[in-house]
Amino acid sequence: MKKYTIFFLLSLLIAINSFGNNKKSGSVILDKRNGIYWQDNLSSQKSSEDWDDAILYCDQLSLNGIKHWRLPTFEELFSIVDYTRVHPAIHPFFSFVDEGSYWTSTDFAATEARAWTIDFRTGETYYSYKTTNHTVRCVKNIPAKSTKESK
Repeated sequence: MKKYTIFFLLSLLIAINSFGNNKKSGSVILDKRNGIYWQDNLSSQKSSEDWDDAILYCDQLSLNGIKHWRLPTFEELFSIVDYTRVHPAIHPFFSFVDEGSYWTSTDFAATEARAWTIDFRTGETYYSYKTTNHTVRCVKNIPAKSTKESK
């Protein structure tokens, strides 16, 4: 039991400090730890018709001149859950949150007909049929700097 308590406390500490060095610019949050940009605008509360619609929405999204976003992986979306909070259980760095389930790009291993979701009311994780609707928050990989830029 003690090792689970230590694990839980360590997870909380990581979640609380994970956005310490990140920056918000308009509708985009720079997540340096994960090397991605996060969408954070009113459309971050958009519900998709289904999983395919969510993927298409992200691919067509353009924010702050950044195009071709994608659905976050399970690990990426899980990294912004904040278990010290509920309603919503998301890091307070985010301004626009739907207190419902968000899609991830991660298939549920038992069947390709389902994908993982995270409910930001409580931070609980679920798998859902890809034909259902859930909210969409897109991400974009931060481009690697060229060798010229890093000198």
